[in-house]
Amino acid sequence: MAARFHVKPSGRFLQVNGSKLHVVVDGGGPPVLVCGGLAGNWFDWDAVTRALEPDHTVIRFDRPGFGLSAPTGRPPTVRGEAERICAVLDAVGVVDPVLIVGHSMGGWYAEAFARLHGDRASGLVLLDASVEPPRQPALPSRWRYGLATAAAAVASRSGLQRLCAPTVHRLAHQSEPDAATVPLMERIVTEPSYLRAVLLENAAYTDLPAELASIRGVGPLPDTLVVAADQGLPWSPAWLRTQRRLAADLGARLEILRPARHTAMIDRPAAVAALIAGMTV
Repeated sequence: MAARFHVKPSGRFLQVNGSKLHVVVDGGGPPVLVCGGLAGNWFDWDAVTRALEPDHTVIRFDRPGFGLSAPTGRPPTVRGEAERICAVLDAVGVVDPVLIVGHSMGGWYAEAFARLHGDRASGLVLLDASVEPPRQPALPSRWRYGLATAAAAVASRSGLQRLCAPTVHRLAHQSEPDAATVPLMERIVTEPSYLRAVLLENAAYTDLPAELASIRGVGPLPDTLVVAADQGLPWSPAWLRTQRRLAADLGARLEILRPARHTAMIDRPAAVAALIAGMTV
């Protein structure tokens, strides 16, 4: 059965480094900032936030083009997203070191923030984080970004995005929105700017590991926890080996959630929240 999530009312819209970002701050206590993965939106973390907010300040934001944030039309970089995290913290007035949580591709941005701004990171949680070795892309970046932009435009103008995006979102996130929140979710994922942001970030996927590798020599990591999701599928053992290597390479502890899907913050929110809370004790 698909996990269910409920979209909370939106937070604030702040100008951050020249971009209009949707930022949500809940609760009170030690600060925790969560960074979603590819195509992630703030509401993916609602259940985790509800579990944490009695004792923690939880900061969520939508990267440009995702959720309710305005698009920039530019692909992400690891350093750029690390600086965006720093700017979001400044914008909401968080001065204490934060526990930074990164899911999937967001793990790269979270790790970069923790290394580049070590004085602002109290700890790092990598939730089923992406792991890719640096490699030479098959196509130059300008071609990939151009194709991504063109594909998004064709899908939007032809009506294909409006027809397919809600179903694709449910399948990709392995979750079903609450009936009351379906209109908002469908409005977000059928926005042309959302699809363009998704395809641009996906096109950047092969560029980002090399950039992260160059940052790994900049500074040490704070206390780090790698959380791996075991779906019990035929390829799960290989994925868990990859996550074990990541933990070993980073000098981090490893926790395995089983059974759990890749979107563990939706599938296993109580367990994810407990692991996050354990890092703030």
